[in-house]
Amino acid sequence: MEPIAIEAAAAQIERRFGALPKGVIPARDLRRGELFVCAVPQGDGLGWVVIDAEGTPLDERPAIRQIVELAAICEAAEETAAALSIDATLLLLAEAWRLSGELGEADAELATHAMYQALEELQPLVTGLRVADPTYLDRLAGAAALIGDRFDLLKETAGQVSARLTGEGLDPLEPLAEKLWNAIRMLSREGAPDRFRENVEGAMGASAAFADDVLAGYLVPLSGDAADPTEDDA
Repeated sequence: MEPIAIEAAAAQIERRFGALPKGVIPARDLRRGELFVCAVPQGDGLGWVVIDAEGTPLDERPAIRQIVELAAICEAAEETAAALSIDATLLLLAEAWRLSGELGEADAELATHAMYQALEELQPLVTGLRVADPTYLDRLAGAAALIGDRFDLLKETAGQVSARLTGEGLDPLEPLAEKLWNAIRMLSREGAPDRFRENVEGAMGASAAFADDVLAGYLVPLSGDAADPTEDDA
């Protein structure tokens, strides 16, 4: 999907509802192709609509729920895979890698290099326009699994370096330990990457609640199945 598709979707929303959307989340469905979850200004709040590439709104409740939940889960997956902090973390790891080599710390050099490579695998996935679809989620999970495996090694190495600090004077290991722990904190800011599956599963409730909000504020009449009784109880 090209960025111009987002612009076209926003223009379709403006023509139909008289206002540019506050946000457009691109998604893809095997049967319907390109879709766009659009947040449309409505007074002091937001209304919602999902449109296809021609600007036609979806009106089937189950299909809307499926697309919206997928978009929310993909966003949660990006967060727990360390996508939001990837550039800053790569800089920290590069510095730690350099210091490790200068200090002759072979284990730290291996751990930082390994994590750097794992983040490089993730970076192309989360750079530029991302489209929520099951394939993207699977690729994120694969990249996160590699990061999670190497996250354990990085934590173990940071602990070993810290255990050797003397606490006296200008300890040459102190800058290395600081950069290692800063990288670990950066990686785990949105949830530890070694718990990717658990974090994504934990986000499913919030994704369902988001879908409830979208359906409650949907801007065109809904067809298909009637509202799930559990939605009315939420």
